[in-house]
Amino acid sequence: MTTSNGRSMYPWVILGLLTAFWGLVGLNRVGIGFVLPAIRDEFGLAFWQAGLLVSGTSFTWAISSWLSGWLSDHYGRRRVLLPGAFLAVGATAAMGGTWNFWSLFVVREFVGIGDGVGWPNSQAVLAAEFPAKRRAFVQSVFTMGYPLFGSVIGAIVITQMAETLGWRSAFAIIGGVFFFVVLALYFVMREPPRAGVATRERSKPDWRKLVGVVRYPSVVVLMIIQAAALGWLQVGVAYNTLFLTDEIGVSLVTAGTILSVFGIAGVAGTLLLPYCSDFTGRKPAIFFGGVLSGVFMLLFAVGDFSVAAAATFLALSSFFNGLIIPLAAATVVSELLPEDEQGSAMGSINFAGVIVGTFLMPILGGVLADNFGLRAAIFLAAGLITASGVAALFLPETAPRVRARQGAQVAARDVAGT
Repeated sequence: MTTSNGRSMYPWVILGLLTAFWGLVGLNRVGIGFVLPAIRDEFGLAFWQAGLLVSGTSFTWAISSWLSGWLSDHYGRRRVLLPGAFLAVGATAAMGGTWNFWSLFVVREFVGIGDGVGWPNSQAVLAAEFPAKRRAFVQSVFTMGYPLFGSVIGAIVITQMAETLGWRSAFAIIGGVFFFVVLALYFVMREPPRAGVATRERSKPDWRKLVGVVRYPSVVVLMIIQAAALGWLQVGVAYNTLFLTDEIGVSLVTAGTILSVFGIAGVAGTLLLPYCSDFTGRKPAIFFGGVLSGVFMLLFAVGDFSVAAAATFLALSSFFNGLIIPLAAATVVSELLPEDEQGSAMGSINFAGVIVGTFLMPILGGVLADNFGLRAAIFLAAGLITASGVAALFLPETAPRVRARQGAQVAARDVAGT
């Protein structure tokens, strides 16, 4: 698996497969939000139940992400990632066979167990397979898979399949596609090299590292950023479609088109802005991304604009949000922590983010919607993403180019001072 000049193609192949895997994770997570109106009508759901279905994967996702990152630091990424991925395949297809609210909720808990292995293990694999100078770009490409498949493709494909075949068939088909991607991973993926732990005994995991990463103050800040960013994402997944159809008055298919544009904007932000942060710095990029995303989400929530204007505000919110998760939950971790703690740290950050952001916040959004209207849930999303940007002010700068530039400036001042 090499090019004509002798360079290995494997890192790029595994990037493609992991991105496709993460995209299908996005599709089974985000996709339920696109067909919630149909599920709500069939099962007779209240808003809080709709929110719980969206967040239903989150509790088991959080536990799975936390434990799997720690376990893979000791037993290897491949041994942990692949079993979880195959579980996600089966649970995704099984969603189509559910018959009421509780059966769908339980199946989505199993979806969460399988999906949860994806973030810490895949990002740790990519950090090992690519040089540091490409890390932000590569990790953002992987992250891009979630909105690309989940929001861009999913918003159109799932709503169209739900209209023609029914929402149950849609998830069965997604599970089938998912299977072939994970099967390709099984045959292609190798255990990545980890020089720092190559000779360490991996059969005796250190339980202290399961929670020990919180000794780094920056990890706690990153947990807050991740919780707020994922809260924005999942509250939006739960209520953006309902807000568009119930408050703005568009059809489900039109809402799917608007949310596809929303996803395209997120993909663009995820690909472009982390690369820019190599030059501007991680800290200011996350700060301005969060604040600008919050401002545009607030304008969308006001709801007194045309459909085109509301769609534009929603897309801009997605664009500026695009850089936060790949930087805060992957790249900054890779630049801050030792190699043999990166999986644990990414899993712990994702655990905190998922428990608060994707499990609790959609439920809170449902309570607010039931009591104050759907607009209150969208206001919640705007506040969360703004908070994620503000929290970045408490991070150190980790971008290699920026740190080198700062070091050169300090050295120049020292020379001038002498």
